[in-house]
Amino acid sequence: MMRNLLFLSLLMITIGCNEPKQADLIIHNATIYTVDDAFSSAEAVAVKDGKIIAVGAEHEILNAYTASEIIDARHGFVYPGFIDAHSHILGYAIEKQRLDLVGTKSFDEVVSRIKAYTESVESKWVMGRGWDQNDWEEQTFPTNDTLQHLFPDHFIALKRIDGHAYLVSNNVLELAQISQETRVDGGKILLANGKPTGILIDEAMRLVKAVVPQPDDRFKAAALLSAQEHCFATGLTSVCAGGLSVADVQLLERLHRAELKIRIYAMYSAAPELMDAMEKLSIKTERLTAHSIKVYADGALGSRGAKLLEPYSDDTSNTGLMISPKDSISHWAKACFEAGFQLNVHCIGDGANRFTLDAMGEVLGGTNDRRWRIEHAQVVHPEDRSKFGAFNILPSMQPTHATSDMYWAEDRLGKERIHHAYALKSLMLENGLIPLGTDFPVEGISPIATFFAAAVRTDREGFPKGGFNAEEGLTREEALRGITIWAAIANFEDDSRGSVEVGKFADLVLLDKDLLQCDKEAILNTAILKTWLNGELVHEQ
Repeated sequence: MMRNLLFLSLLMITIGCNEPKQADLIIHNATIYTVDDAFSSAEAVAVKDGKIIAVGAEHEILNAYTASEIIDARHGFVYPGFIDAHSHILGYAIEKQRLDLVGTKSFDEVVSRIKAYTESVESKWVMGRGWDQNDWEEQTFPTNDTLQHLFPDHFIALKRIDGHAYLVSNNVLELAQISQETRVDGGKILLANGKPTGILIDEAMRLVKAVVPQPDDRFKAAALLSAQEHCFATGLTSVCAGGLSVADVQLLERLHRAELKIRIYAMYSAAPELMDAMEKLSIKTERLTAHSIKVYADGALGSRGAKLLEPYSDDTSNTGLMISPKDSISHWAKACFEAGFQLNVHCIGDGANRFTLDAMGEVLGGTNDRRWRIEHAQVVHPEDRSKFGAFNILPSMQPTHATSDMYWAEDRLGKERIHHAYALKSLMLENGLIPLGTDFPVEGISPIATFFAAAVRTDREGFPKGGFNAEEGLTREEALRGITIWAAIANFEDDSRGSVEVGKFADLVLLDKDLLQCDKEAILNTAILKTWLNGELVHEQ
């Protein structure tokens, strides 16, 4: 009898030990690209309390765990939730509620869209974004003569696609008290026949921003909630939001306590009042981080505001604009270093990149883990590339800028400089990583398009054959790391997201294609089947 009791006790212990552990969610029958250090793959993942608790083979996970929700991925492909390393989610949210001019092929089409808008919206103000004269047959900047003639009773303010130029009607110029005598450091007011044309570049835009109607917090909140749905639908679970005011970051913090779910890495826009207040403004929660400053060094290449070392090839009297002079960038570098803040500087032209790299290097001094960033790094002189590695400065780049600009970029830069531009591979090799983003709404929001542009370097139609500056393309593995773990590293958040590993947030995306193996022609047709944030399903096709 004692032997029988002992046998029964051991049997019960064995059965108890083999009982599966409780999880909240199991995803199985999948190919899971974990994007861990070894770039390993798995077949199943278990989630509990918003965190990943196990990753492994199908039978191991299903034998060891049970869950209230078990998802058969049907041989689909699971990736870490995608991260956009450089976006403007608040600007995107607001612009989605306004006149959309993206894709217009002529100024006449812009006028047609304004006409349709004024007939459908009862407002004296027409505000929109997205025109790009480089996409028109006539590639010179438009003037506001037609606006004045056709829409005399409306106030019109239209941002260029890159956000670095305005086209405004004469009555807006009058409100902003802009005349042919007006001068603005770091900006331009274009003239024709001695009068303003309505085109304002870079810092000159601030004069108009001071008079246009500003959205209130209720409008912003509703717009952000709508925008996050667009993000989830593309597989984005985290975004880096550049150039936010203190008030906007505080709004995000309030919204995260209520309905806003998407994770945001916020960069404060450099302003004098922040200089001595950085430490008080630091925020670190599971959904919101604000511990960095963004400075604009120069303008954009499309509007010829990017600061070049030598004149533009198609405008030989112009080398572009420094929005922030080097001494100002140096001042911010010292302040951020002392406060322990990350410094992120918008640099497009090779002049702005050189001045900023030197200013950062003077403060950083050498090897470090500050993870300061050059945002865009579009045109970097070969002599300056090594400075990224020497001072551990990260190039935060947007691959779709290359495939959007490639049709006209050589006109701006010439045959030699174009080979120094959009150099993903060369700059990635400096530190062994490169965070990737879109800069939306300047570009489209899709991280799949980011992946495609980084790895394939063509447009949807396969132009140019072989890829634009193809030697600067990334491998598919590198491109995937760029929109996941490398973006997380650039945000100091690689301990909690960016890969499918135990202990990290269960931010996951299920796709119908294997981005690492499918034909390149199929990449842009990838479907986002499901997106999870903290193990919660936030999007389903």
